[in-house]
Amino acid sequence: MNKLLYVLTAGAAALVLASGISIAADEHPEPRSTAAQPGDPAPVMTAPEQQKRDDEYMAALKKCDPLTGGQKQKCVDAAHKKFNRL
Repeated sequence: MNKLLYVLTAGAAALVLASGISIAADEHPEPRSTAAQPGDPAPVMTAPEQQKRDDEYMAALKKCDPLTGGQKQKCVDAAHKKFNRL
């Protein structure tokens, strides 16, 4: 009697495991979008590209120098936002 119980238990366990594997195989993950998502790191730039971007950022900040007070702060904030600087 014990041998029959062991065989039935092993058979039931095999069916449960096999059905779990087949269910997992049916799931298809959605492909990841290639577009930049919020929180993704910035795209990698070569040294000349980065230098050009830095020069443009510094030029934008220099345009803010003659301004004063709130206008200067708005100009600086706009430059930070445009060039993704903190």
